[in-house]
Amino acid sequence: MKVTPELLESARQGDRKAQYLLYKQCFPVLMSVCARYHCGEQDAVSAINLGFLKVIQSLDRYPPDAVFEAWIRRIQINVLIDEFRKNKKWRTQVSHADDLTVPSITKSLEPQWNEADLQLEAGYIERLLHRLPPVTRQVFNLFALDGFSHSEIGNLLGISDGTSKWHVNSARAQLKTWLSQVS
Repeated sequence: MKVTPELLESARQGDRKAQYLLYKQCFPVLMSVCARYHCGEQDAVSAINLGFLKVIQSLDRYPPDAVFEAWIRRIQINVLIDEFRKNKKWRTQVSHADDLTVPSITKSLEPQWNEADLQLEAGYIERLLHRLPPVTRQVFNLFALDGFSHSEIGNLLGISDGTSKWHVNSARAQLKTWLSQVS
């Protein structure tokens, strides 16, 4: 993603066309982050809109020497964490996806991987991640995919380091079980 300084300046000045062009350029990056945390496309797009609003509001604080894509990813992750905290008190029911069936993937004795196969496999693993309980998925994504430490996750989500470790281990064990059922 290549964003020009002129586009950023125009968006910072409040030019709606520039903001729309910036939104179109940022959308795929922000969607890749939100899709990991939300099961539905509608929820992910809603989170993107919140995140992009925060990006627009924060353009004055964008450090020019920083990589823009990394900067907006960090803002989006923070928005997702804030959303999690805001809705945490309403999460009184724990949902488990243990009773869902795992679609079978046929494998030959010597698989020949091409780009389409790799995309299918990535899509399959993404669907498995979405079967995890919401809090476990959130912690696993922050740890395994976004690179946060357990203490950082604990501070962000208001949980202990041990609880963060438990969620990561639980996610790994469940994913391992589901993947072993396929082979």
